[in-house]
Amino acid sequence: MSARSWIPTVLRARLAQEDQIAQRLAVAHRDADRATDQHAEHAARIAAMQSPQVQSMPDFHASLATHQAAAATLAAARNRMLFAEARVNSTMSELTTAARSRRTVEKLHERHQDELASTASGIAQRELDEVSISRHGAQRRRTSE
Repeated sequence: MSARSWIPTVLRARLAQEDQIAQRLAVAHRDADRATDQHAEHAARIAAMQSPQVQSMPDFHASLATHQAAAATLAAARNRMLFAEARVNSTMSELTTAARSRRTVEKLHERHQDELASTASGIAQRELDEVSISRHGAQRRRTSE
């Protein structure tokens, strides 16, 4: 294996890593959207609840328990929403890091390709110079004869 033949392999690995993280980000966005929707539904449900009408003590306690359960559900939905948003942010950070890593390897690969092209161009130029010199020398010998 030559000194630089590993670069395309590393580049493919970085691309695969970036694709995998992008897929995880899409899933995280979908989960965050779902959690946000659920939070909004629970908030609307609580807003629509009536304040307890005191008719009897058991009715009051039942109404109060219903409100407490709805508030707990809303709090749990908010926690899920915040967790999902944090997961989106951390996955976005991972994606940014993976993209930087991939771009670094791409630059290295481009630099290597430029070096190869420059070397090939230099070799071709030397060959042309040698052909020109030999033709010029042959012409001078023929004209001097």
